[in-house]
Amino acid sequence: MFCAFSKAKGMDIKMKKKWILLVIIIICFIFIFFSFNYGNIKRGINKENLNLHASKEEYMPALELLYEGKMNDIEFGIGTKYDKIITQWGEPEEYTDSFMGGVLLKYGDTYFFVNDNHVTGIYYTGSNEIYGVQIGMDLEQVVEILGSPNALYDSPYSELYPNEPLILEYKADKYIVNFEINTENKKVNSICILQDLAQ
Repeated sequence: MFCAFSKAKGMDIKMKKKWILLVIIIICFIFIFFSFNYGNIKRGINKENLNLHASKEEYMPALELLYEGKMNDIEFGIGTKYDKIITQWGEPEEYTDSFMGGVLLKYGDTYFFVNDNHVTGIYYTGSNEIYGVQIGMDLEQVVEILGSPNALYDSPYSELYPNEPLILEYKADKYIVNFEINTENKKVNSICILQDLAQ
């Protein structure tokens, strides 16, 4: 009788261990799920609802100037020689010699990234409309104006984006435009165009 009781007790302990193990596995799955989705939940942004463009080839008329590597109301584009900017606009308000591996020229709300004597990117924080979008607009307004983006991602820390914002990215041929989205208020902080190095 004692043997049957200890056998039943042993099976009961094994069942408890199995249940505990099952609960631990379920908790791990829940933790992993929320870890991967924490940024989206925290920001209240559902990336799946944005229907990201898979194709780089789809022409977007609102981004017509981006196809040329330019922004609205800025006469210089990507590829412009450094000397031409200095000749036409004069000396910059700020000149940073080692920014992202190149030179940074600041003219008001417009910043030019220069490498090997050519503009490689333009960063803008002013009030003019760029591709129909203005600084301070909501992320949803940008998507209404330009359609679904090619990418939406959390930016890692960099000289350009030290606050690790959300980036809404659109591609136009060999250029990309990044709309820096403030993670707290979901509004556009800056607009930056760069050459698409993947091309």
